[in-house]
Amino acid sequence: MRNMKYKVIYADPPWRYGSKTRLNNGAGKSIKKLSEHYDTMSIEEIKALNVKDIIDNDSACFMWCTDSHLKEGIEVMEAWGFKYKTIAFNWIKKTKNGNTCVNVAPWTLKSTELCLFGTKGAMTKYKKNNSVRQLVEAERSKHSKKPQEVRDRIVDLFGDVPRLEMFAREPSIGWDCFGNEVENTISINKQNQ
Repeated sequence: MRNMKYKVIYADPPWRYGSKTRLNNGAGKSIKKLSEHYDTMSIEEIKALNVKDIIDNDSACFMWCTDSHLKEGIEVMEAWGFKYKTIAFNWIKKTKNGNTCVNVAPWTLKSTELCLFGTKGAMTKYKKNNSVRQLVEAERSKHSKKPQEVRDRIVDLFGDVPRLEMFAREPSIGWDCFGNEVENTISINKQNQ
């Protein structure tokens, strides 16, 4: 296991949703609860991860967050030692045929996912590229898998700095990883309460 400080944290927390029942997509097809795809965590469990000990004095956090968890996403970011700044990426999910995906939700049908951005210290001095775009139009493949394009854009933005993908579902070249679906390259403990 590595013992280093990271300039970039890229996280896709396993948010827990309140729905206790299966949804019907309107075409008579049941949709699985998230807990049937992967293990979820409570907000308090996610916030309790001791990310503060593994980030550098100047560091950035990119965190995937659905719109229903926006408030909690900012709270997690703050608990980890970052100050929320903006939406880094807005992913418009596409089918393999290029059509916009539509996901069932309680209020409006969803087609996008947000990646929040926060910093600690002075990350502007590490910025390498002023033309990284926020809008990502990429294919949605298996459940919760994020587009490689976003990792590439983060590297374009900050260069080859020490970076960690938290809650990784598969290893990525140039990234350390932490999660229950990969061989971890780092250990993250819970904060002392």
